Amino acid sequence: MFSLGWGIGGEAWVWRRQLRAWEEEKLGECQTLLLDLSLQDLSSDRWQWKPDLDKGYTVRGAYQ
Repeated sequence: MFSLGWGIGGEAWVWRRQLRAWEEEKLGECQTLLLDLSLQDLSSDRWQWKPDLDKGYTVRGAYQ
């Protein structure tokens, strides 16, 4: 996706349907976070989804 372009109008941002207003807002937040991201070839990364202590795994927890 990096080679396709992260910026506004970049080819990496292709959607099957038009985004809703709140989704466009979240996308803008995501693009801002990725703007200064520098990936390292020799470093491993992961996304860890931790459960809520009371409710377990929730969609809200993934967003947080």
